[in-house]
Amino acid sequence: MGKKFGRNGNMEGSIYNTIQKIDRKDKRLNFVCKICTNCQDWSVCNYRKGTNKCQKCVECTECLKKGFCDRFYCYNRYSAQITLDDGSRTTIANSSTRSKTIEKKKEVEAQIQTKTYIKKNGITISEVVEKIGNIKFESGKIIQNTKDKDKYHYRYIKNWKDFNKPVQKINYEEVQNFLDSITHLSQGEINKIIAKLRAGFMKCVMDKIIAYPDNPMLRIIVPTSSYKKEPVEAFTVEEEKKLIKYLLKEPLIKSSKCNYDERTLRNLFISALFSSARIGELGAIIIDEDIDLTLKGFFIRNTLTQENGKIVMGKTTKTGRKKIQQGLVDERFIPFDIFDENFMLNIVKDQIENAKSNPNNKENLLFCQLDGKYIDHRSINNIFKRICREAGVKLNLKKGCHTHMCRHTATTRMIEAGMDLLVIADILGHSDDRQIKETYGHILPHYKNNQLKNCRNYCKKIKLCL
Repeated sequence: MGKKFGRNGNMEGSIYNTIQKIDRKDKRLNFVCKICTNCQDWSVCNYRKGTNKCQKCVECTECLKKGFCDRFYCYNRYSAQITLDDGSRTTIANSSTRSKTIEKKKEVEAQIQTKTYIKKNGITISEVVEKIGNIKFESGKIIQNTKDKDKYHYRYIKNWKDFNKPVQKINYEEVQNFLDSITHLSQGEINKIIAKLRAGFMKCVMDKIIAYPDNPMLRIIVPTSSYKKEPVEAFTVEEEKKLIKYLLKEPLIKSSKCNYDERTLRNLFISALFSSARIGELGAIIIDEDIDLTLKGFFIRNTLTQENGKIVMGKTTKTGRKKIQQGLVDERFIPFDIFDENFMLNIVKDQIENAKSNPNNKENLLFCQLDGKYIDHRSINNIFKRICREAGVKLNLKKGCHTHMCRHTATTRMIEAGMDLLVIADILGHSDDRQIKETYGHILPHYKNNQLKNCRNYCKKIKLCL
């Protein structure tokens, strides 16, 4: 770009007359221009190579004659600059005529007055959503494990070609096409990706990278997942009885390399079946802090989680983080008398005695490995899978049983017993019963029938129908 002059070679306010010079590169003319012919020093221009220009080249106006300059394509341009609220100056128009530049300048000035002007920015939406994730992690809203899982969503966003261009150039159709391309994912995963995109584009609005009406998420239609969600697997009543009998009567350890003792494994799996607590939550229970033998129950305040491949004590529970964001207390109480108070109390007392007898249990955990380390969900899950296979339950599962089935089983029993869904939600650690309805919808008709039966019995008792 050459020096900026007004109509008579002087600067006129923020409208500049500019001679734009673009290198001809391989299409250089086969003569030397008059200015360069009379020049005594070509060293500034790197001996007329590349795009370097000396002051004479910059101030040259004869180059506007058609085909005169042998090194550059030269154009007479009118540019306009404005000063933004932050004090920075930016070029907002570059036209061949002064009238077009003035028109564009007035248009942008009107946008600034109405707060709709957007400064150019080359950031991509994938960069924005990932930046938001990092901020959430640094502020403690999400933990390392959640951050690692989010990479799965970022990968989908990064791999979509339309999301590799600046945010300002992304339109509604491109976003909708992307969403329609991920219907093979579960509805939950689709909704999580949409939430990230909504947060990303809204941040771009707040940062004045795009205008609010240009936010493509205002128009998108949430696609319906084609993924067929399998109903959660829970043990039937007979299978649960069979499993409990095996846990109480049969040897559970088959290898000398196992880093758990018999009582820990037995009491851990039974506690999961009778409390509906997650394995990670049970593994985070501290005997003197989280067990109340007077109130007869557990306080669930933490859960085990992974950070950089290492098992650590998390600061919250899985569902607790949502509670904290809603201004609720992240603590729940699971009573021993959900199913059988005496049976559960004896299991807990036995495990307290067993845990305190472990000299390596420095953190006074209710459940830990023989060397005092936190229980490893992967190894525990493999042991549970083998136990279920040996007990002869759920042999039809291709991938075998898993420990989370204990939570599903306890929840199923509570629903079958006619327990109020909000009470079940409180025991599970949910803030409402929405997730229970979504997850256990296939057994809720049984719950409904029990409720109707109770209502009919009550009407008979009070002789409502004379």
